[in-house]
Amino acid sequence: MDLSSWLSLLNVLVLLFSLYHLITVITIKKSSFLILLSSALLTYLISNVVYLIDDSLIIAIRFLNTASLVCILSALFNLIRESKPIFARFPAILGYLPFVILLFIPLVLDQSVIYNLILGTFQGGALLVSILIFSINQKNQKNYLLLIIGTFVCLISFTFFWMIPLTDDKITVITELLLITGVLIISLGTKQSQISKPNV
Repeated sequence: MDLSSWLSLLNVLVLLFSLYHLITVITIKKSSFLILLSSALLTYLISNVVYLIDDSLIIAIRFLNTASLVCILSALFNLIRESKPIFARFPAILGYLPFVILLFIPLVLDQSVIYNLILGTFQGGALLVSILIFSINQKNQKNYLLLIIGTFVCLISFTFFWMIPLTDDKITVITELLLITGVLIISLGTKQSQISKPNV
């Protein structure tokens, strides 16, 4: 196997471990945020498995990666909704608005420049919104410190991936390792924050 395949295999192992932690929390506390975050990890896991089976299925891998990002965006929408008092919450259906992206993204899956521009914009937006939400919740003493750290690690990975040309295998390895480390920290942080928070 080449380097990319080994990295995907590592991703699969860490994603399985992270999914296990989130599912144990879901069995205790049902939450749209947790279910959508788990769906994002599951979709990204499937994407890595598809890559390991046949790395030429670029369109399928891109669609799965986009679906994973959509689940993250929707999870953030639902986290914002769940953090508000019941009387101030927006309609639940609006939390799933990002899924509309999946109706239009197939039009650009085979156009690398446009696809990368859309993906990079959504990734950057999701990271910045995550840091903002988690910081506000941490200020309210809700044990979100690990989530903030994990998101910053993912932000560093995002910066490496989009700002530095990936001509060197070392940069690719660093980017992937930072991303999967961030995902692991976020899953552990989610477990910590959700278990310590009462049901609403």
